[in-house]
Amino acid sequence: MTLGINLLLALLWASVIGPFSPANLAVGFVVGYGVLRIAGGRGDAPRYVRQVLATLRLAGFTVVELVVANIRVARYTLSSLGSLQPAVLEVPLEADVTDAEVTLLSILVTLTPGTLTLDVIGDNQAMLIHFMHVDDATEAVDEIKRGFERRILEVTR
Repeated sequence: MTLGINLLLALLWASVIGPFSPANLAVGFVVGYGVLRIAGGRGDAPRYVRQVLATLRLAGFTVVELVVANIRVARYTLSSLGSLQPAVLEVPLEADVTDAEVTLLSILVTLTPGTLTLDVIGDNQAMLIHFMHVDDATEAVDEIKRGFERRILEVTR
């Protein structure tokens, strides 16, 4: 609901202020976000505001992970094949994770070079992920849980 209001404010801004362009729509979205933030009053940020900030953090984290993963894969590619330790690991998922959350996690894991989502086990209980190289299996699973999974749950809840 609030996203719809923010989009309407962005459309209104772009219509009234000047050329109807993507840049002007973006400015309108930011201005509308500010208006909704102020209208939310003091105290805890409204859910929508928290979700927008969490989405921005997820997007930033994803960009950083893509850069780091590409550097890792380049290093693995230049090293000898004998030094690689590929692994398929089972990453347990939160108990009440939804299909949409699992899908987004699967997409982001597969998008990141060096990892590939293979399957979802049971009723969203765990995910099988292939890693191009794993030094420590526990650390690899924790990186997925602390990284993408935690940030996705911040966005969706």
